[in-house]
Amino acid sequence: MDLRSTLRKAAGLLVELPPEEEEEATTAEPSHNAPASGKSDSTDKMWAELEQAAKKTPSGGSAIPMPNGVPSRTIEQIVRESQGPNLDQIKLSPETLPPATGGGESLDFAAIYASASLPQVPFSSEQVIEMLAALPSSLPLEVKRQMMTVSINAMGKAIGATPESIVADASRKLAALAAYADHLSQLTSEYTGAAEQKIADLQAQIEQIRLQVGAAQERQLRENTACATESHRLDDVLEFFSLDVPPSKHAE
Repeated sequence: MDLRSTLRKAAGLLVELPPEEEEEATTAEPSHNAPASGKSDSTDKMWAELEQAAKKTPSGGSAIPMPNGVPSRTIEQIVRESQGPNLDQIKLSPETLPPATGGGESLDFAAIYASASLPQVPFSSEQVIEMLAALPSSLPLEVKRQMMTVSINAMGKAIGATPESIVADASRKLAALAAYADHLSQLTSEYTGAAEQKIADLQAQIEQIRLQVGAAQERQLRENTACATESHRLDDVLEFFSLDVPPSKHAE
């Protein structure tokens, strides 16, 4: 699946984002002694309780069900309702794009996002990826979602992070990558077209040179034959005036 297809699929996904609980958000404000990760003691406690609940849940079950009555929205709707460009408005500025990478160089994704003028977010989708990677792989999906929601809500009051802002950030970055892929496709198409034309021109030149080589070889054969014929005529003159002794052809 190419990036544009991935983006179209993602834009139509339905997401349930429960409203933040005021009490939870208030108690989850980080204290001066909070860990460097931004989580408060209460958040750490919630995290541990959620993990314990997950361990008691049968395989495939959900320890903490999603709240009922939460309206579903597509990712595209979430992006439209958040500050920043819509998915179909994300364009790149070619003059600000990073140069093409070499063999072992990594692609500068941050430069691509900057070229698309994506808005800054208090908590990025890359940071969420790091948090998800730190969760035990054995936890059920719903428990992971609840744990992430608790952690994000705990940071919400302090840094302004919300599930909506994270979803919008990931979606816009995906759209920027799709735009970059389109840009690369256009550059490659232009280069390929120019290269193929150059190859055609070179092939025409090669064919012309081959014709010239063939003509030179034919001329050589023709003129060598003419020279041989003329040499025989001149030899006859010499033979006419020579004695009839070898190597004259008239010698007996």
